[in-house]
Amino acid sequence: MDILSLLKEDPAVLRAEQAEAPEEYAQAARLYTFRYRSATEEIEGMLGVPADLNEPRPAVVYCHGGNRDLSPMQPASACRLAAAGYIGIGSQYRGCSGSTGHDEFGGADVLDVIRVTDLALRLPFVRKEGVYMQGHSRGGMMAYLCAACDRRIRAVAVGAGMADCFIMYDRREQSMKEVFHELVGGSPEQLPEEFRRRSAVCWAGRIEAPVLICQGTADWRVDPQQSIDMDAALEAAGREHKLIIYENADHSLRGTSYYDDVLAWFGAHPL
Repeated sequence: MDILSLLKEDPAVLRAEQAEAPEEYAQAARLYTFRYRSATEEIEGMLGVPADLNEPRPAVVYCHGGNRDLSPMQPASACRLAAAGYIGIGSQYRGCSGSTGHDEFGGADVLDVIRVTDLALRLPFVRKEGVYMQGHSRGGMMAYLCAACDRRIRAVAVGAGMADCFIMYDRREQSMKEVFHELVGGSPEQLPEEFRRRSAVCWAGRIEAPVLICQGTADWRVDPQQSIDMDAALEAAGREHKLIIYENADHSLRGTSYYDDVLAWFGAHPL
């Protein structure tokens, strides 16, 4: 299957090329980078496909953490999913890592994830019934926002994810507060509706897809209380969800069963 040609044929794709997969996935996955249109912006994207691809597979849309050029999506994120048998695809949101525009930290940049989801579902080697979505840190906020408005997302897995921007602002250091001031436009006192709009704990009932929440107890970047409160909000809304707490795990969740738990969650919710 000529993946590169199929990717280039998509009407939203401006550029596409094959890249070198990380060594640990070189035998199991093929990696591609591309640039696509999202409204008036041009967004960098990444695609990982299984090396043995011979029929359509489910796609997992990956939402990275960080902001601007901090913590962009890495090739390993796409290739790890491909090695597990999925189509791994993701976006370097507007204002991040070569994409045009301004990072709004959960504002208009959410459209960039929706548009890469559109693209994924147009690709002939992706199953059409819907997609899965995985988000880490800030990517958790992005995944919640997308799942609240896009019913094509069939299951969500969030690791160390932002669910309450009020807590994020109040309990983090000054540099994190400055991120909110620079990208959102102010503090919770100045812009309560903007903070509420980015805080899934305030509207958990809008999310219909089953949600897996994975959280480490030693995470100082995203206070574990955010995941605990999101779990409670989904419970109150009567939504299918599961919370997994990893004792002594930090923000990265390395050294835990996190990734296996994510795959098991997707596997438990077949398209």
